[in-house]
This record gives sequence, C-alpha cells and structure tokens, in this order.
Amino acid sequence: MKIAVLGGGTGTYYVLSGLKRFDVELSAVVSIADSGGSSGRLRIEQGVLPSGDILRAMVALCEGGEFLRRLLGYRFQGGSLDEHTVGNLIITASEKQTGSALEGIRSLHDVLRIKGRVIPVAAVAGNLQAECADGELLQGESEIDVPKNPHGAIERCYLDPAVRANPEALDAIKGADIVVLSPGDLFTSLIPVLLVDGVVDALYETSARIVYVVNLITKKGETDGYAAREFCRQVSSYIAPAKLHTVVLNTARPSDFLLQKYDQAGVQMVEDDLNGQDFSVVRVPLLSESMDRTPSRNKPLHKLIRHDPLKLAEAIMSVARPVTHGRET
Repeated sequence: MKIAVLGGGTGTYYVLSGLKRFDVELSAVVSIADSGGSSGRLRIEQGVLPSGDILRAMVALCEGGEFLRRLLGYRFQGGSLDEHTVGNLIITASEKQTGSALEGIRSLHDVLRIKGRVIPVAAVAGNLQAECADGELLQGESEIDVPKNPHGAIERCYLDPAVRANPEALDAIKGADIVVLSPGDLFTSLIPVLLVDGVVDALYETSARIVYVVNLITKKGETDGYAAREFCRQVSSYIAPAKLHTVVLNTARPSDFLLQKYDQAGVQMVEDDLNGQDFSVVRVPLLSESMDRTPSRNKPLHKLIRHDPLKLAEAIMSVARPVTHGRET
C-alpha cells in the first residue's frame, strides 16, 4: 500500500512516526513556506529551501537509531549558530554540495536511513500571505504563525508569487492508495502545501482515499473558536473540486488541569460538531497516554496534549478503500 502524507510541522511528524511501523510505502510531501527560526535564517542567508518541515519528516522516518534522531534535532544555543539545528545545517550543506535542493534531499535518504521518501512539495520556497477579516495582510509564514499584533480572523491564504509543484510530489499523490492531510497548524503547515500549483489537480485525479486528521486543539491567532466542522470546511475549500472522503476525529479528553492550562493560553480542544456531511467520520481516542500531566513553566503547550502516533496510524489504516473522483468504489 502506498500512502502520501501532506503537511508539515509536528502534526506530520506524528502521522509519519506511526505509519512507518506498518508495511507501507510512505511519501511525505512537505511544506516549503517556512520563514521563521533556523529555517528562515538559512533561507535568507544561504538562499536555500527552508528545511524545518523537511527535517521533521526526516527525523520521523529515520531508521538510524535514537541517537541519530536526537542529533538531527539538536539545537545550538548562543554564538553564531544560535537556534540552528544540526539537521537544518546538514540539509543546507547537502543542497549546496549537490547544487540542487531536491537532489540534496534525495542524497540524504541513504545517509540518514529514511524509511520512505521525503519530498518537498516544490523546488523553490513559497511566500505565504494571509488576508484577515479586518483588512490586515500578514506576510510570511512566521508572521502568520506568531503574529506580532492581534488581527482579525484569517479569511484567505495564498502564495505570492505562485509556485509550481515538484513533479515527484504530484506523482506521489496520484499514485497513492491513501492521501493523508495531516493535523498541525492549519494555515501555516497544511494549507501552504495545498496552495502549490498542481497539488489540487493531483488530489482530484488520484484514486486515493483522501483522509483528513482534524487537529486536537485550536491555534491562537489562526483557528480561534474553530470546531471540527470549520476545520473541515476550510480544508474542503482549498482542495475543491477534490473532496474529503474520510475525517479522523479524536474523542479522548485530557485532564481538567491540562484543559485549564490551555484555556489560560487562549487555546481549546477541538469540539466534535460534525453531522450530515458528505464524508465518513472515524471517531477514536487519539491522545497520547504519555502526556506530561505536570507541565513546567517552560514546557511548550504543544508538548502536553498530542496525538499518539500508533493510535493515529491505526485509525488511518482502517479506512483504506479506493475511490474515483470523489466516489467510493
């Protein structure tokens, strides 16, 4: 079975971490819109493809052992390398060495013992823009992800200029049995992949079942107040005329203590308000049982409530049936 996973960030990491335990051919089609942190600095200073989402996918699929995975994610503190990760530097060096972003990433598959393929959705970086309800224009993935000032609800995202898809990414989508639209930051991880020219056409043409994994929690400044229906509506609008076939939705609830911590930060669990839609819904408990139940002051919120990779993978694997242009066979 061939599975193509679309997205970026930690959501894609958890999907891939679970699916790699099964006997499947995995292709991770990842975002190229990152503009902040180590990836953003290397993108500007070295003129390379942003590597953050590529790195997370590679770490998830790395079969080289726990030490290698930790090494790739090691982040320097202080000095000229401040906040850079070892993995980002390796990916950048590989692109420079080969003279091609795509070839540089392909060359690392054997070195890092990657199970499957990590495929940038395009060969060039994308400049993400977001139009808000109050008329404000947010420019760049990092400004949308961590806005400097409050803004209205995001009404539309687009890439400026337009970016053409990597043919290898399109082939992975068209040849898949299942296409997974990953959870994660909706407007800065998943939708940037869908905005690349050619991706929606490939989603319409594929006979794969299109499975969307709804987020566990909302994201302040991006999806405030969203319940499951709004997540699905947004994704459906960006993939049209392709259609969602199955939605995977979490039913488990964390402790009241954790919910209170999230609520204080302006973040809520995504509520299930789905009914009467034209796609099937798989409702299963998906929370990791190893969640940190005694969070420290410095522990990021996304480290607390998170998907269990194996439960997530089992839910995805349970829905494998072929479809043709939005209709089940």
